[in-house]
Amino acid sequence: MVDTPHVVIAGSGRVGHRVAQQFADRGREVTVVDPDPSAVGAVDHDHIGVSRGDATKPSVLREAITDRTEVVGALTDKEDTNLVVCMAATELAPEVRTVARIEDRAGDEYSEYVDEVYFPERASVRAAVNALTGSDVRTIEEVTGDLEILDIRVGYGAPAAGEVVSDVLPEGSVVIAETDGHVAVQHSTTLVEGRRYLIAADRDVVGEVIRACTGDPDHA
Repeated sequence: MVDTPHVVIAGSGRVGHRVAQQFADRGREVTVVDPDPSAVGAVDHDHIGVSRGDATKPSVLREAITDRTEVVGALTDKEDTNLVVCMAATELAPEVRTVARIEDRAGDEYSEYVDEVYFPERASVRAAVNALTGSDVRTIEEVTGDLEILDIRVGYGAPAAGEVVSDVLPEGSVVIAETDGHVAVQHSTTLVEGRRYLIAADRDVVGEVIRACTGDPDHA
């Protein structure tokens, strides 16, 4: 059995809740940490665990982070809280990526203390998901509804590498084009290792598409 990659979200307000939902929909295991019992009580998803507490406290954060945790997203509406959470996470688990929600437009300087800064007034919730996911898989932000457009790199040794599109990707998904070459892709096209592709997918198969193209459950 492959261990499911884990995401910790500090803050279950509008942004934190929706980001947690998107990761859970992709099959990721998520833990939401929030001191507000009403906010924690609003979380309802099979892949989302909840922890009532203050994520700035090392004891609370230590309990939330596991050996499968890949990223900690501090997405409360208080930037000082978010910075403390990320700095504490780095101290507790240096290998874990940290993303902080920062309201200040001059907040790019805080990248000295975190791996990535997310500005909600500049971007959508999908931008927050992209910040937490990393560079190999990006969701195009302007698309609405249940369809997601992924800009995704085919990993070396991934299940989709060297395979024909029609044979390897699930029903409910379609490869649109190569990202770099702007070349239209056919069902008979062979997916090439290392190349990036634009793939449209129904939300319920996004996780399967990501796993096929990356070959790494950490990206699912």
